[in-house]
Amino acid sequence: MNLRPKLMLAFIGLIVIPMIGLGIFSFLNSESLLEEKYSEQTEISLKAVGGNIRYFFRELDQLSDGNLTSSEVQDTLKYSTYTSNDPSTLIAINQAEKRMNRILFQHPAVSFVVLYAKDGTMFRSYRNDPTTFKPITFDMLKQHSIYDEVIAQGGRPLWIGPYEQRELTGVDPPLFTQLRVVKDIETFNDLGVMITQYKTEEVMSMLKTFQNPDSDVAETRYMIINKSGLIMLDSKSEAQGNNINEYTELTPQNTVNYESSRESFDSIDALVSSYQLDRGGWILVSVKSWNSLTNENVRFMQWIGMITVLGVISAILFNVFFVNRVARSIIKVVRKMRLVEQGLLDIRITAQGKDETVLLAKSFNSMVERIGSLLSEVRREQQRKQHAEMMLMQAQIKPHFLFNTLESINALAAQNDGKKIMLMVQRLSNLLRTSMHHSEEITISQEIEHVRSYLEIQKYRFEELFAYELNVPEEALDYSMLKLTLQPLVENSIQHGFEGYGDGEGVIRIDVHAELHQIVLFVRDNGVGMSETVLRMLAQGSSPSSKQKNAAELGERRGLGLRNVADRLRIHYGPNFGMRICSGEGHGTVIRCVIPKSRGEQL
Repeated sequence: MNLRPKLMLAFIGLIVIPMIGLGIFSFLNSESLLEEKYSEQTEISLKAVGGNIRYFFRELDQLSDGNLTSSEVQDTLKYSTYTSNDPSTLIAINQAEKRMNRILFQHPAVSFVVLYAKDGTMFRSYRNDPTTFKPITFDMLKQHSIYDEVIAQGGRPLWIGPYEQRELTGVDPPLFTQLRVVKDIETFNDLGVMITQYKTEEVMSMLKTFQNPDSDVAETRYMIINKSGLIMLDSKSEAQGNNINEYTELTPQNTVNYESSRESFDSIDALVSSYQLDRGGWILVSVKSWNSLTNENVRFMQWIGMITVLGVISAILFNVFFVNRVARSIIKVVRKMRLVEQGLLDIRITAQGKDETVLLAKSFNSMVERIGSLLSEVRREQQRKQHAEMMLMQAQIKPHFLFNTLESINALAAQNDGKKIMLMVQRLSNLLRTSMHHSEEITISQEIEHVRSYLEIQKYRFEELFAYELNVPEEALDYSMLKLTLQPLVENSIQHGFEGYGDGEGVIRIDVHAELHQIVLFVRDNGVGMSETVLRMLAQGSSPSSKQKNAAELGERRGLGLRNVADRLRIHYGPNFGMRICSGEGHGTVIRCVIPKSRGEQL
């Protein structure tokens, strides 16, 4: 099948059918979408109302905290010794109640305050507002079931909503009641119980504020219920004191955080949502008539239908006049680009015409040519860079060990020891033959002989300061390695590792292990080791002796030789091979070099 029919089928299958299906699906599921939409909006509203309510009660809790520690409450309960009803006692109680009047005017919601001392004396203070709390005796209060809960709170407030504990707080008007133990602020002993009643007008005002009476749809109804389903407050003041299960089959009192669903409420189809207030298990419930939402639903579906039809028409026109013509050119370019990704840089595109697709083809051809030339240039530059780095590393290392060797020969010449000079010249000849050879790689046996010559020369120079061991298996001798790798490592041990050591105390050990795919070389010494600062500077690529002024002295420091060997191994063998140093002050040094197992260029 040609590309154009395929694009047409794809257009019908991927655009037309999905758009029509989307319209049908949206129509069939509009109510669930609408329910989800209003559920989210209701959640925001309930959280806003709930936040205001929680702030209101936190404010009352803070007010109550201040009252508990005030002198009006503390002194009244602490020194309460009124045990009779004689006139002097009644006068004293009346004076204490007058001092309590200050509590009433700290917040407009405070309606009634009663204090119970431990000796049973009761102190009351109230406004002219109606109150519902029954001022029973302290003994009767202690027999009530709510008293044990108050004591268990340990001074924290216990709230009773309207219509809860009716035998104690009454029914009409609906008031919030707070009970809490009063403790001595000095000894934390219980002094008595404080009961405060608060008016519900402010909470009712919060509920009615979010009803939005100016909206075109019916008002939202808000209620506060307790964990048993008792309706404590109703924004319509119709269901207060009843159980919410009388109006709906839902159980909003079991809400953990937020729940919303479409359900019948009081024989009306409604969206019922509930939100946990986190205060005594109280739940904030909102009820919105479903019929009030249908007007928006109709407009919503009309817009969906119109958008679907316009989208299908636009997609057809776009496919006919643009996609079929441009797609062929684009697909052709994409296919050629995939070949370029595979490394075929001789790919070119032939195109005819005068539109942008021709410019695309020409740009593609120009890009491929440019990429090819850049890759070639990068390869050449990389090769030149690696060669220059290698030559620089060797130029740094050769003067380094040659200087030390000549210094040792000079010391023997001063002693007029011809035999030792002859041996050292032979060793030096071996060193120079290896270091000046044009080949970058030599056999491991040649490298071992090279480092053996260097160690023998240094033993003459340092008068038996150290001993050395060479442990190289026969099967490893014929493999290749980068020349001048081991000599700078043992030089580091001799020059810096054995500072302060006596004759024969220093030991250098070289071990070679032939593994499956690689050769591992170890250079160990029992010298003074390296500090964490030196190791860190080596790892960061800087020389620990960067502050030295003299270049020759700089070459003698330990950082240069080690860093150069590490760089040479990395450049020559790649990032998977190289050198690692393990050392600690007073614990010697172990240097591990890993190279590939190969038989390369040899002498």
